[in-house]
Amino acid sequence: MNPKPKLTVSGYRGIWGETLNDEIAGSYARAFARFVKEDTKKEKPDILIGRDGRESGPEIKKSVKGELENLGVNVIDGDIMPTPTVLFSVRKHKYDGAVIITASHNPIEYNGLKFVNKEALFCMEEEIIEIEKYHTEEKEKKNTEHKELKMDEKAKLAVPNFPKEHADHILSKVNVQAIQDRKFKVATDMINASAAVMDPYLFDKLGVEFIPLNGNPNGKFAHKPEPIRENLGEIMKITRELKTDLGFVHDPDADRLVLINENGEVVFEEYTIALAMENVLSKNPGRNSVINLSTSKTSADIAERYGSKCILSAVGEPNVVKEIMLNDAVIGGEGNGGVIYPSVNLVRDSFTGIALILELLAERKKTFSECLDLLPKYSMKKEKFSIVGLDLKDIIFKTKEHFKEARTIEIDGIRLDFEDSSWIHIHPSNTEPIIRIYGEAKTQEKINNLFEELRLTLGLK
Repeated sequence: MNPKPKLTVSGYRGIWGETLNDEIAGSYARAFARFVKEDTKKEKPDILIGRDGRESGPEIKKSVKGELENLGVNVIDGDIMPTPTVLFSVRKHKYDGAVIITASHNPIEYNGLKFVNKEALFCMEEEIIEIEKYHTEEKEKKNTEHKELKMDEKAKLAVPNFPKEHADHILSKVNVQAIQDRKFKVATDMINASAAVMDPYLFDKLGVEFIPLNGNPNGKFAHKPEPIRENLGEIMKITRELKTDLGFVHDPDADRLVLINENGEVVFEEYTIALAMENVLSKNPGRNSVINLSTSKTSADIAERYGSKCILSAVGEPNVVKEIMLNDAVIGGEGNGGVIYPSVNLVRDSFTGIALILELLAERKKTFSECLDLLPKYSMKKEKFSIVGLDLKDIIFKTKEHFKEARTIEIDGIRLDFEDSSWIHIHPSNTEPIIRIYGEAKTQEKINNLFEELRLTLGLK
């Protein structure tokens, strides 16, 4: 049984018509408006709305927009926008916040809400607590007053071309001439979602021969939206048959990027951030970088290669961003295909990832596979276990006692680092009685043995 949805730093996600409906969307919109007014001390703040293209998006947007306007908010209706474009636009135009209507890579029947603060960052834990407090109050008074929801279509006429602005800024940060000179041929799967409003322009400006797949942002997903190998048969086939230089895959809100090599094979998702770091750190030796505790050591080894310190954060995009800001990092990200390049955006940004990877191939004058060969290699393993009846503190204590030779980090569960470069991270879920265990070693046998030793030590099944 799925746990009841709740608002977290990753937003609120539910099944449309069941755990997410007009009433829930409206009450969260009112709560966010109250939060922004209090945070900015403005009676008529500017709030941007963007959505990832899902079929339920227009109805949710109508509820959100109407409730915001009824509370005196000046709503900027960006309609279909990639998530990184929303955050870029809040920063560029100095808006007071944003609502993103998205369920990221969740199945098609889901949708959700994510909230962006005046700093153009996803709302942090303390802000989420405040919004949830207002939401509880709004639910309690839901039946005391009813107002007709408004849709001010005239406001759309003055809306900037947000995707073009975002793309132009990315183009200003990479070697466009080198990319144009390589005359790349790429296939890109946009899954009929938000990436489709930006990819054609970006690739045109980069001089790339662009083979679009699923490029109608109507929310009718051509395959399951999680960008993993079993869902990507179409682009694997196209990339192989049309002999492209590589392929790109977006998730619905276009913050994650998965890569396909010239042989039509899905590349290990950890290599997206690793390739971006190879590019950026080679030009910025000694500058800091940030990854989370569960991200492959490949990226940390690249940082070491260029005399850079690689800071490890707790899991979760806001935690990575926080450490990027605190440590003035030049690049950061997560191993799920999330590239965060502060020169462009303080959010995972698949379009920036595309530009950085094409730039790497162009400037090094190498094929995609040749660039992959530059990366340190590890064998990675990921599992999850139920901990019903077990105590997390006891799990951490037993782990430390058994693996006394390991260096430990306890900012998010516990991570163990061993002298032979292998590591394990025990990451507790915030919503379910489970732990996720991630780990790497130089060989598959080594990491398998470490997992089995840990499982027996903790009595996991």
